[in-house]
Amino acid sequence: MLTQKMSIKGGGSYSLLPEGAYTCQIVDVNTVTGFNQFKGLEEEKLKYMFAVLDELKDDDGGSTRDRYLWKKCGMSLNEKSWLFKLAKGALGRDLTTEELAGFDPESLVGKQVKCLIDQKPSKDGTVWNNIISFSKADKKLAPVEYTAKPSVVEKSSSPIELPKSDQEVVDEFLTGLELDKHK
Repeated sequence: MLTQKMSIKGGGSYSLLPEGAYTCQIVDVNTVTGFNQFKGLEEEKLKYMFAVLDELKDDDGGSTRDRYLWKKCGMSLNEKSWLFKLAKGALGRDLTTEELAGFDPESLVGKQVKCLIDQKPSKDGTVWNNIISFSKADKKLAPVEYTAKPSVVEKSSSPIELPKSDQEVVDEFLTGLELDKHK
């Protein structure tokens, strides 16, 4: 139960990107946990963030450049997996056996890839942009400056000394008397 009144901001109003192919830069990757309805359990996925690099007009007349898209990828590198398709599109070629064996999800950050976007309605009727395929970027565009925020905040702690209870003080005093008695 909340002990105080919370102020929650409403979401902004964003126009959808028109359907089509966009050159995007992979700007960040984090892990997220979600329920896999096919396996019936929670699993960890990679969530890639993309910045659109194309300077086009969206449906409201604004620019498509610097708009963001996201894609969740399972932790699998096979020809049918989204992670494999993303890596292949970002590199512009198939991965070597060595690259597959030592794949680092962060190695794709900073690379450009062509993303094919459609508009997909959710179960509640809200329409979202959806990445439906990746391919090699046919032209390199000016990159965006993006500083990734750490997804895990590391904390360090050290033990504190608790005040001694009355019994502990008495016990230490008696121990000291016993030691003095034997000297």
